[in-house]
Amino acid sequence: MADEKDLPPVETRGIWYASGMPGLRPNNLLPGQGAVYSGPMATYCSWHRPMAICAPAANRSFFVYGNGDNAPTISFYDHATGEFAWPVVLGSNPDGDAHRNPTLLIDEAGYLYVFWGAHGHPTLVHRSVRPYDIRDWEQRATIEPDGRTSYPQPFMLRSGEIFVSYRMAPGWRFVRSDDGARSWSEPTDICSFGMDNAAKGVAEFSIYGVTIGASGEYPRRIHFAWSHLGGGKPHEIETKHLWARRYNVYYACSDDGGDTWRRSDGSAYTLPISEADADTIYDCGERGVWLNDIQLDSRGRPYILFNDADVPTFRSRWTVLRQTDDGWASSMVTESDHMYDHGALLMMADDDIRIWGATTDVQPHEDGGEIEEWTSTDGGATWSNTRHLTAGSRLSHNHVKPVMGHQTGPGEIRAIWSYGDSLRPPQTRDVRLYYCGDGMDAGREVPFPPRRQR
Repeated sequence: MADEKDLPPVETRGIWYASGMPGLRPNNLLPGQGAVYSGPMATYCSWHRPMAICAPAANRSFFVYGNGDNAPTISFYDHATGEFAWPVVLGSNPDGDAHRNPTLLIDEAGYLYVFWGAHGHPTLVHRSVRPYDIRDWEQRATIEPDGRTSYPQPFMLRSGEIFVSYRMAPGWRFVRSDDGARSWSEPTDICSFGMDNAAKGVAEFSIYGVTIGASGEYPRRIHFAWSHLGGGKPHEIETKHLWARRYNVYYACSDDGGDTWRRSDGSAYTLPISEADADTIYDCGERGVWLNDIQLDSRGRPYILFNDADVPTFRSRWTVLRQTDDGWASSMVTESDHMYDHGALLMMADDDIRIWGATTDVQPHEDGGEIEEWTSTDGGATWSNTRHLTAGSRLSHNHVKPVMGHQTGPGEIRAIWSYGDSLRPPQTRDVRLYYCGDGMDAGREVPFPPRRQR
């Protein structure tokens, strides 16, 4: 194992994390491993979004991550100079739980907001003192100070208003702020599946959701896709499956900042949405669903990337679900050996849709691997392997996050991800950040400057 004194500064490294419940759902393919997934988690997980945003007005692409101390950290790539900024640490978390990783929002005036510290705790909020400047920060109002929030996902849907949705038992809810996060509205529940399953003994924090806000003129549409821990028929809910399996893909959207939510056919929901009333757009049957990403095409139609996985073997079918004029259509991209092999959708154009994902294993039966590029030129109907973004790696790459709005920038940085050892215990806890963009044959480690630059 690498000696700590020989490693780069902690700010430039990422969090190493393992999650699992030995005895409930250990990795049965690797006896004694004791974790369902483990490894490099600086950009973990799919439900932390956005984590990177292109800001054309500043000619910078900002990104947040969990550093080697599990602290919320921010940096940026300067498109004018071709350099990365020395990262700034905004606070500290009480443990090494990568579920506390930060998310990012940039408002209309260029102020940066970082949301962090959740996973069953209140969501802390920091705002930059100056627009597009990461050097100085002030704390703003906490979201649900007495709550058990997780996975805050912020977007601007109406002028001057911040919309943040997140998980909190028994489902998924949101708050809004029209004063720069100095205060938050009372929460509104979008869906509430937990109560449906209380009698089945299913964990109340059962929703895993991904959202994407449209760009352009206000008001902007927001799309919400989610899966459900412990869903399905009562006889399927066995102790051995409780931790791991998530069922189905459900869908809702709003055109008015969250006042009204609709199904994919345009009919209105009554909130909170129950499991019985939800728009099920993908039925996984006896398998499970692990959401990766949701993005929009030029017409504002959602594309959803997820792993359709066999829980006992972890074997996963990478699947893209897309909304068409005739309803929802799905296509399989490839297979990999773990449901936590994650990737991202890059919507370059309607005839150039790419997936950058960990689809080739390096450490067998562990999450992560080599990052491959898969491309569709027919709107997502078929896919082909077009590039190897990493090759010959000793450890695993994983948790690719797109730079939101990367299409509006020069393109030097289109996605970031994490690299490290996915074994438990690992030979090293040294986790690095990688990125890739135009003009690059392969992904590269983020070259942070050698010393702090202010």
